[in-house]
Amino acid sequence: MGTGKRIGIFKYSSCAGCQFQLFYFQHYVLETIQAVDIVYCKMLQSGGEEDGPFDLALIEGAITEQWQADQLKRIRERSELLAPIGSCAVCGGVPAIKNTAHELDAQRRVYEDISVVHSLKAHPVDHYVRVDGYVRGCPPGVRDLAELVKSLLLNKTPRFLDYSVCVECKLEEAICVLVAYQEPCMGPVTNAGCGALCPSRGRACYGCWGPMKDANAKALADRFERMGLGREEIYRRFTEFGEPTVEWKPGQVKP
Repeated sequence: MGTGKRIGIFKYSSCAGCQFQLFYFQHYVLETIQAVDIVYCKMLQSGGEEDGPFDLALIEGAITEQWQADQLKRIRERSELLAPIGSCAVCGGVPAIKNTAHELDAQRRVYEDISVVHSLKAHPVDHYVRVDGYVRGCPPGVRDLAELVKSLLLNKTPRFLDYSVCVECKLEEAICVLVAYQEPCMGPVTNAGCGALCPSRGRACYGCWGPMKDANAKALADRFERMGLGREEIYRRFTEFGEPTVEWKPGQVKP
């Protein structure tokens, strides 16, 4: 039985993995979700109340078409709280790799007839509307999903992590792959929340959670260059998940 809190879940340009994570893999998150009323979600049900109003709107996917931007603005007006979930919605994610080329060229690579295509450069949700928090990750992390929904139920402000993956490495007592192994790790500029999943297993972070606030992208890009990485490789690392982001722009020096 729900509590009367109304949630709408919307998907734009993404793989739908964020909603799969939300509903099928994380049992205690699902138990939390069952305490609210999901009034709109195409993955769960036909129909629904697309126009709200919503106590919380969850947005999956990057914005890559004008109709998406227009609908997103309407959702914002009808929602008490709104939060992007997953890297595509939070920082552009993989869809934003196409921003590294001219939009017309990207269209021609995919479609034979581009006269019916009206795509835009990929942007995160907060490029168009104000958001009330970020549920990061690819797919989104359990900790932040649960924090968001429980905060809604308890009428409190959610607390999200605002430090880098490096802090999580220390908490996990993991060896620094950047210093010890000279691996090009994005951890120093990537927001925490994954539990240092890759570095704690000896693999360099590739930034799928997007940039942390005040990330020093230029310093890390300079470190990569001193390690012998070419400009093209450095550019790819800073555009794989966060091409539109302001924080990672200093690292995106085109080759």
